[in-house]
Amino acid sequence: MRLLVLFLLFSGFSYGQNWAPTGAQWHYSSYGFLQGGYVDIVYAGDTIIDGQVTKKLVKTRHIYGSAMTINSYEIGREYTYEENGVVYLRYQNHWDTLYNINAQIGDSWRMVKQPLFVNLPAQNSRLKVLATGTKVINNETLKYVKVEFVDPQLNSLGFEDTIVENIGFIGSYLLPYDMFDGSTGLPEGGPFRCYTAPNFATYKPNYWDSCDFIVGIEELSQNFTFQVYPNPVSVQINIPETLIQQYNHYRILSNDGKVIQEGQTTATLDVANLPAGNYTLLIESPTQKRFAKVLVVR
Repeated sequence: MRLLVLFLLFSGFSYGQNWAPTGAQWHYSSYGFLQGGYVDIVYAGDTIIDGQVTKKLVKTRHIYGSAMTINSYEIGREYTYEENGVVYLRYQNHWDTLYNINAQIGDSWRMVKQPLFVNLPAQNSRLKVLATGTKVINNETLKYVKVEFVDPQLNSLGFEDTIVENIGFIGSYLLPYDMFDGSTGLPEGGPFRCYTAPNFATYKPNYWDSCDFIVGIEELSQNFTFQVYPNPVSVQINIPETLIQQYNHYRILSNDGKVIQEGQTTATLDVANLPAGNYTLLIESPTQKRFAKVLVVR
């Protein structure tokens, strides 16, 4: 009996350390929905780096091509491992902390991915823990830490997210976007869609469609993106007059896919009360949708 109890306790503990098991797969929208596709990240086997057994994660982008066919192409690989509740990511021949599920309120760690240009100041955004706890997902009790994106002096950058054990961010991309990394383009992946793993049902807390949804050909043929002005914006968004009558309903979505604001489409939309950050503006008719990426600044 004692051996059975010890086995059960050990088994339960082991499940909590189940980062990137065989069959694990993450889905993320392309950033701001602008490409109408998604990025998936899958566990692709183990390898050894400097004596450390690591998990190889393969990243693939899926979008419609010019001939209205689905194009899928690898955009990179990441190497990670987990130890005592900390997930490490390999970058430039060293290991950075990706997630620390055992961190306490007030703790912080430097984001992974160092500056891209050597002539820039070597500073990095950090993740600061605001709250900790557990949540039950698919009948499993998993730890979580709620974090705030902060600068090197721990001043808020206006973004928050939650990291869940074995899953990672449930609002943002797997790899957090470092606002001091010197990059001039958009991050490679956008809001979190879904996570699946063996014996773990698909988890998608903030996403309303299929994990591998790609915007339809009909929407693409209607030039499904549009521009708003000013952008960046702090007070009001101006909608092109030609779109107002046809697309009579709007929604503003946060970076994690939640509806922040909605109503009837008008010539100007007030965003003065929205926190600084990236948003997606969706305007829609009964049969069509159009998207615009919006950056709110303060």
